[in-house]
Amino acid sequence: MNNKILLLALIFTFSSCSIFKSSQTISEKNTNETNDEFVSDNIYQKFLGDYSLEIIGIPTGDDGSLTMKVTMDGDLLKSEYTGESIEAASWAIIKSTEVEDDILFVEINVPEYGVTGYYELYVKGNEVTGYAFDMFEIVGTISR
Repeated sequence: MNNKILLLALIFTFSSCSIFKSSQTISEKNTNETNDEFVSDNIYQKFLGDYSLEIIGIPTGDDGSLTMKVTMDGDLLKSEYTGESIEAASWAIIKSTEVEDDILFVEINVPEYGVTGYYELYVKGNEVTGYAFDMFEIVGTISR
């Protein structure tokens, strides 16, 4: 009789400690959960396209308009001025383009003043906002 009570006590103790509970494998867990958010393999995809930008508050008194195109060259991003901006923006040379923390950084060099800075661009849908040289606001659009 004591053995049966001892056996029942052990079974009750082990079952309450979840030793007999079944566990779910990682693959079962992943198939049972759904993810509504689409994640692109190419993190640069949302930044590729033709930009029409307006730089607000330039010291010359008027706002600066420019157009540029961001493309992929292998696995690197490449930016270049397009249209009338090629000649109008000749004072600012594009050195490099990169994405960091979901922000597009276009490195700009102004040889006349010996200054290097960035266009810091935030893309949400077709809307573009940001800053030029951390001083001037940028607004615009992107078309793909």
